[in-house]
Amino acid sequence: MVFESDLFPVTLKHAFATRRLPKEKPGSDSHSNFRIDSIEETSGWWTQLRDGIFSPDHTCIVHKQVHSGTVRVVDPDNPVGTEHETGGFRYRVLGEGDAIIRPFCRKKTFLTITTADCLPCIVYEPESGTVAVVHAGWRGLAADIPGNTIRAFKKDLGIEPGQLLWAIGPSIDIDNYEVGNEVVAAMETAGYAETDWQGNYDVDPGWRKSRRRDHFMLDLQACIIMRLRSLGVKSDNIDACHLSTFENTNLFYSYRRDGEIKGLQATVVG
Repeated sequence: MVFESDLFPVTLKHAFATRRLPKEKPGSDSHSNFRIDSIEETSGWWTQLRDGIFSPDHTCIVHKQVHSGTVRVVDPDNPVGTEHETGGFRYRVLGEGDAIIRPFCRKKTFLTITTADCLPCIVYEPESGTVAVVHAGWRGLAADIPGNTIRAFKKDLGIEPGQLLWAIGPSIDIDNYEVGNEVVAAMETAGYAETDWQGNYDVDPGWRKSRRRDHFMLDLQACIIMRLRSLGVKSDNIDACHLSTFENTNLFYSYRRDGEIKGLQATVVG
């Protein structure tokens, strides 16, 4: 099962995958999507997702995600990173980072990120056909991965924030995401100050006090929406899926709920 955003045209192939693959996976666990193994060990599952959304001749472009603010712009004619092929599945690893931007090209490639509770995002600029994927947990937000992505669109491609369509997939909800005071302090230092929530962006505050001392309940979606709006992304150009990875056990893996990463959801765009 996969989700698509109504924000994008039907011609843009993309998906926020659940823990169910688009085709039935061999084996006993029919709910599995991507385990926290190497790509080599899970190439069969990646192949099913690729074939269900794109076509067998597409190449996957992926990062080694590290919860950073690092953004890479891919030049389709001069690809960087290391290309691999396992079981017929071809993929290119760009190195460490958490956002990939790819200008429009005729080469059959798709971008992907994986998440358990973090924010999976797909970005699209309709006029040029440029696409991007962004992985953002609280560390990525504190490192300003949204701002770095928007600045890369502007600096490298001449694309203004108001031109971007930004879809946010399922993530953990505020009621189930308790963090320490140091997390909120890092967020405030990064520009998510409490005063920034006062009516300017028509979104709920990004955190509230927990019952435990020096703890807060954090709303990742509210934080990124406020940040995007403050950077010039239009409200009508933001689409947020409010399904909780924590609450919907049959649909999603959740690091906080399961106590460890038992698997990952994939987000893809091509």
